[in-house]
Order: sequence, then C-alpha cells, then structure tokens
Amino acid sequence: LAAGTEESAGLFAALKAVRMTIARQENVPAYVVFSNATLMDMADKAPRSMAEFLEVSGVGEVKAERYGQMFLDAIAAYQQEH
Repeated sequence: LAAGTEESAGLFAALKAVRMTIARQENVPAYVVFSNATLMDMADKAPRSMAEFLEVSGVGEVKAERYGQMFLDAIAAYQQEH
C-alpha cells in the first residue's frame, strides 16, 4: 500500500471481501473481478464517485459499470465506521 496507513490496509481488507462476494456470485476467480494491485490503488485513492472510481489503476468502463457501485458503497461504509 503506497500510503502504508492502517486505514488503507483496513479498507483493502474490506474491498477484498467485496471482491470475494462478487467472485462467488459470478463463479469466477477473484482476480477476474479486480487484481490485488487494483484493490490496493482503490484503497489508497478511496474514490467517492464513479468518475473517481474510473481513475483507479486497472478499472475500465465495463467493470466500473458492473461493479463500481458495490465498491463505492463499501468504501463509503468503511469510512463511516472508521
């Protein structure tokens, strides 16, 4: 994690849990949803909007449309709790 902060480490763990849920639902390996590198960048940037989500390394239009809201919700929920 670039920032190396406890918050981005905790957020990274929360994002991995979201990714696992999606992977199970779609019956695909977790990395097909997003790579660890993408989740790390997501945890560092903590996007709050779809526009910011699209700035995360490894996120394209298709995956943003498909998964973006779930990850944005998870980030918002994590930030409210911490």
